[in-house]
Amino acid sequence: MQLYLNDTSPFARLVLVTALEAGIEDIRLRWVDPWASPDALTAINPFSTVPTLELASGQAIFESLFICQYLLGLCQKNKTVQWCGVDDLPRLSVGKTLMEMSFRSVVLQRFVAQAENCELVVRSRAGIGKALDGIDRVFHAPPENEATGFSMADLCLALALSYVCFRLPDLITERATDNTLAKLERWEKRRSFERTAPQALKAKPETLAR
Repeated sequence: MQLYLNDTSPFARLVLVTALEAGIEDIRLRWVDPWASPDALTAINPFSTVPTLELASGQAIFESLFICQYLLGLCQKNKTVQWCGVDDLPRLSVGKTLMEMSFRSVVLQRFVAQAENCELVVRSRAGIGKALDGIDRVFHAPPENEATGFSMADLCLALALSYVCFRLPDLITERATDNTLAKLERWEKRRSFERTAPQALKAKPETLAR
């Protein structure tokens, strides 16, 4: 398997952390700029998005949660992250949508002139702010023991918040509670989070094991 990614995508990071928590480290990493629509990526994903997981069969999966579900299905033992039960789906929807809206806001500010006045940016930031106002009710701290399991909803919420801190720190400062930030700090200390932080991925390792 090989994973197409870049070093700042929150969706790619979700896949990397899931793989590490599942004990899957033999994935080859293919570093690309998806905005440049490289031939190697568009040959298997016509949308030129990351992450894209190319399987040994030549088929590809290119939505982060589907990739995570696939990886968790490969590993039946010794994985700390579990796929969501029905009761976890509302929290998963908060985390995934927060990640999507934050990414959209960042991308629009990069590519749209006077983005601060763009209706999509305004609506995205408003939604992010409202989500942060109530997120402490659904955001759980990580387990004390690194070997103790948790759900994909927990992981997605933590990584979404981490991305907001990284790209939209003003919203975190304005809207996140001290309790939320304390729980996020505990997540950031997990080995899987430290190894996949944007600054750690700048070295662009060839495999996840490295």
